[in-house]
Amino acid sequence: MFTISTLKAQDISRTFGIGLQSSFPTYGFSIKYALTDKSVIQGTIAPFQAGAAHINFYGARYIYRFISENENSIIVDPYLFGGVGMISYNYGAYGLGSGSFFSYSAGGGLEFIVANKFGISLELGYGKLNVSDGVAVAGIVGGGGLHYYLK
Repeated sequence: MFTISTLKAQDISRTFGIGLQSSFPTYGFSIKYALTDKSVIQGTIAPFQAGAAHINFYGARYIYRFISENENSIIVDPYLFGGVGMISYNYGAYGLGSGSFFSYSAGGGLEFIVANKFGISLELGYGKLNVSDGVAVAGIVGGGGLHYYLK
């Protein structure tokens, strides 16, 4: 007797994922939580130190997924995102001081679901960093991520 089973995109759990996220110029540890199949919130934290320089990033994003209905071994989900973040820095030992600035970004991307557990994402968007009063850096930003989805 033969048994046939199929795996549908809806059978894959993408509710809670942990991993790494990068969106130039920041990168760090990330947690994703799906409020619904299509609505996801993501938090990213990057507490890094290089010598006497301390640079920290704290960010949050909202992601809207367009769930793929294919039944291939690799599932591709397009998405849109919008996010905000805060970057703080301290270069005390170098005499450069410390401070913080606000950032935001919006764009879209693709997440490839591999082996029903790993999400590999590539994205492109627009971002702006408010470096100080009246001074900002804006432009096209690229990024990517790697997440492991827990069942």
